[in-house]
Amino acid sequence: MNGLDIDAPPSHLRELDGTDVPLDEHLADVAKRILEFVPEGATTADGSAVADVGQRIAWIHDIGKLTTWFQEHLHADDDNSDIDGPSHHAPLGALVAYYTLDTAGFEDDVPLVGFLAVARHHGQLPDTADYVRKATVERDEGPLRRLFREDIFEQVANIDTNESTVADTLIDRSTDGEGSWKGFCEWLHEIHQQDRFTPIGKHVLGGRKLSFKEPEQLSEEFYDGVLQIWSALVLADKTSARHLTSEVDLPSEKVYGSPTPRRTAIDAKVRSLQRDAERSGVDDRTRSLNEKRERARQEVRSRAETFAESGDSVATLTLPTGFGKTLTGLDAGLTVLDRKPGTGRLVYALPFTSIIDQVAAESESLFDVDCADSGLLTVDHHLSETRVPLPDSPEEVPDDSRADAESILGESWRSGMVVTTFVQLFESLAGPGNVQSMKLPSLYDSVVVLDEPQALPHRWWALVERLARLLVEEYDVTVIAMTATQPKLFTGSENDETAELVPDPGRYYEGLDRVRFELHPSVEAALDSEPDPIDYDGAGERLAAVANEGASVLSICNTIDSARELTQSVEQHANPLVINDVYDHVLANEGGKPDDMSPETTVERAVTGWSGDRPLLVHLTTRHRPVDRQHLIDVAIELTERDLPVVFVSTQLVEAGVDVSFDRVFRDFAPLDSIVQAAGRCNRSFNRDTGLVTTWVLEPPEGRERTPSTAVYDHGGDSLTKISALSLVEVYDGEPIDEYTVTRTAVESYFAKLDKRGVGDPEYLEYIERADAETLGRLSLIDEQPAVEVIVTRTDAEAEHVEELRDAYREYDWETVEAKTELLKPLQVSVPMYGRDDEELFAHCGRVYGEDGRPHDEDGRLYIDARQARFDDYFDTTEGVVTPDDSVEARLL
Repeated sequence: MNGLDIDAPPSHLRELDGTDVPLDEHLADVAKRILEFVPEGATTADGSAVADVGQRIAWIHDIGKLTTWFQEHLHADDDNSDIDGPSHHAPLGALVAYYTLDTAGFEDDVPLVGFLAVARHHGQLPDTADYVRKATVERDEGPLRRLFREDIFEQVANIDTNESTVADTLIDRSTDGEGSWKGFCEWLHEIHQQDRFTPIGKHVLGGRKLSFKEPEQLSEEFYDGVLQIWSALVLADKTSARHLTSEVDLPSEKVYGSPTPRRTAIDAKVRSLQRDAERSGVDDRTRSLNEKRERARQEVRSRAETFAESGDSVATLTLPTGFGKTLTGLDAGLTVLDRKPGTGRLVYALPFTSIIDQVAAESESLFDVDCADSGLLTVDHHLSETRVPLPDSPEEVPDDSRADAESILGESWRSGMVVTTFVQLFESLAGPGNVQSMKLPSLYDSVVVLDEPQALPHRWWALVERLARLLVEEYDVTVIAMTATQPKLFTGSENDETAELVPDPGRYYEGLDRVRFELHPSVEAALDSEPDPIDYDGAGERLAAVANEGASVLSICNTIDSARELTQSVEQHANPLVINDVYDHVLANEGGKPDDMSPETTVERAVTGWSGDRPLLVHLTTRHRPVDRQHLIDVAIELTERDLPVVFVSTQLVEAGVDVSFDRVFRDFAPLDSIVQAAGRCNRSFNRDTGLVTTWVLEPPEGRERTPSTAVYDHGGDSLTKISALSLVEVYDGEPIDEYTVTRTAVESYFAKLDKRGVGDPEYLEYIERADAETLGRLSLIDEQPAVEVIVTRTDAEAEHVEELRDAYREYDWETVEAKTELLKPLQVSVPMYGRDDEELFAHCGRVYGEDGRPHDEDGRLYIDARQARFDDYFDTTEGVVTPDDSVEARLL
């Protein structure tokens, strides 16, 4: 790192050896990194170069560290009580940022962008108007008034006495000689004389009196610019503070570079699949399907090439379920990425964590990489260990420093391909936290593939379209929305339709004849004032009858308690062999970890103990541990491939993306796109006669007043089930409906009705317009209930990990705490709690130590050792984590 050849005090201490890092060297390094992370041509909506603005504020963002008080704080022990002045540094840096950008000639709201980016470079972006008012113009006493209009003047006087030469040099560098420390002091004195900082406050206030009750005056794209500048500064600052590249003696391009997967690997994979199919022998129907899949992929590639050259930025890719959309989507994404300038990456985003690992595993196999050892592919969701391995270094890097560096690279999406969730992508754009923001600079010149975008909550649709516009216009991102049921989510450019990468998608739906759709009378009755749902006894009896005929059956329910009652009914009518119990016995006998256990082990144990005269039963919900869910899904896939009569009762966990095929599917009523996704699990590979998908309306579970379908999908006047029922009844003549009519005609009618009614919460857009990042940050794509996290151990090896975590807390061994916490994530279940449930679970569960090493009821993780009889009321081998039956709110949707 090269500084300014001045005798500057330190910015921070080097992690490896505790030596001082001169402030000018740190600021020079941050400015350099801005250029590495932000493409040269990137601009904000008003045309300001992001790198230029970012570099200017980089030079002065830590100028507050020049005070003697900060220096005392830097070298003090934990107790800072002897420091007799304000040691914070961001507020002063924010005011200097405003001054330097204003002095350098930036107009409109750009100086305010710099002010906010520096003020919050260690925190989260605020509600802009509220923050600026309190910091600059309101007369009421408060912490922001003290920070910006009291402490600042003490700090300025301190720097003026001790480090004015350094401060002057930094401002001179930031403004290309247009500004100075003296000029800043005069400017600050001038705006202070007005009692309120009116030049700053004017951005969010109207009228000559600057009343804080006046409407905000921010430009429509102000939020976009703040996000760009702030996130670039945060990433550059954090990587500099950890000395990535410098301390491992590696060039930055090797650490931050992003090799992308090769599209040729997809061609090789397809050729391999074709050879395998020919060797094993396939029937004419399967051969025809494979030919259609490959024709679709080639057509999409050709269209993607044309699309990339057109300069358009949003495209759709519409193909039926079971048509190999993952391969085709990856192919399309890489085709477009190969034709984009810069060093972007491929981001593949999905709605559910339940299928993300499947896509990640497929990508690892496809591109011959291992996420743990390669910088080519990163998986990012709340259960994953998100990291990008550092290249080999000529220097020895301590394990803790290496782990920290690799975590930052993972969190900032520096690999060539990222497989992630909608939550990680869109919540990182809508009011992101400080660490979340580090992803954003990596999105420049990238391609984002949205797999199943219709699964996004409807209240987010308008906001997602706005965030997609941000990506397209400010980050030069190309968006590809891929699904079998394409919603009217993206409207394309102002006068054009969104580009479709599949020429005439209807051709691929015609003549499929893979499934037919049967409407149970309860669906038509749902449109009447007196609905007539089917009871669980009747539903369980029907599932048992189908399975007893030798068919495999999937039944998807809308809530956990509904799935539980239906499972109990199937058990009464079919006397099945419960695979969950078989799995429990295998765990007990094997004594190892489920993720080390092959699903064939459970399948073989089941088949060995099965008489053949009764069905097999699998029950699955989010009350099962993630590691158990994946194992049971893999077991179900194996059972169906062996053509065994299995009944699989689940919540929506298996609705999309899970590559499993059943003879029959029963779906509790839901929005039409969900029904079609569920149908994708029926006769998925066309290797059976035409499958049958039955939709019905299940009755309210015990203790409920509303049916699960209306409880989940109809709220706030938003009756999605009625719109779905209307769209189906329009094409229903009393006989099962063919696949094309449902998946094309009825689905198009459904989305047209939604579009006409209006989808998306308009308040969400107002938060963007007001740059209210604080409120945006509280939004969630997931309907979050008050919940506790419960670690469940079922084997000796798992229990040993918990004990090691407890020991690490007691010994303040935070490296082991972090490692064990990551290791235990797949054993963790999130359980919504309400009042008495909460008290019951806390009273009976064990505890893992809280974050500060002491046991806490409020924030310590709870622990169930399923091997012990005392937890029998709280863990069931079939149902997973359970809560007391006397609580009617013990439910997870």
